[in-house]
Amino acid sequence: MKNRDKFKKLVTEQHTGIAAKNKARIKNRNRLRASQDIALKVLGKLDDLGWKQKDLAKQMEVSAQQITKIVSGKENLTLETIVKLEKTLGISILASSIQNSTEEEIILDLETN
Repeated sequence: MKNRDKFKKLVTEQHTGIAAKNKARIKNRNRLRASQDIALKVLGKLDDLGWKQKDLAKQMEVSAQQITKIVSGKENLTLETIVKLEKTLGISILASSIQNSTEEEIILDLETN
């Protein structure tokens, strides 16, 4: 067996899961993008209200660390937290986030097909 044949055999037998890794990376990227959008909305509303992060923490009855996580744009928020943010700040987060995610999924589907 030639070296080229040995190499081809190794390559074809090895399943790297690249496609699955890429899908997971894209899914995570979409979640991070949604989290960042929420963080920007929250920070914008805090500016409008003249509130500091500690003011929001007090109104929501959560720790200042929790608010720091939210406004960092890296937190995977629960529905409970999103609803609390919406009620406390008087803004719509969930509906616009779903709309943005749906639009991104459509674009990704068009790009991959």
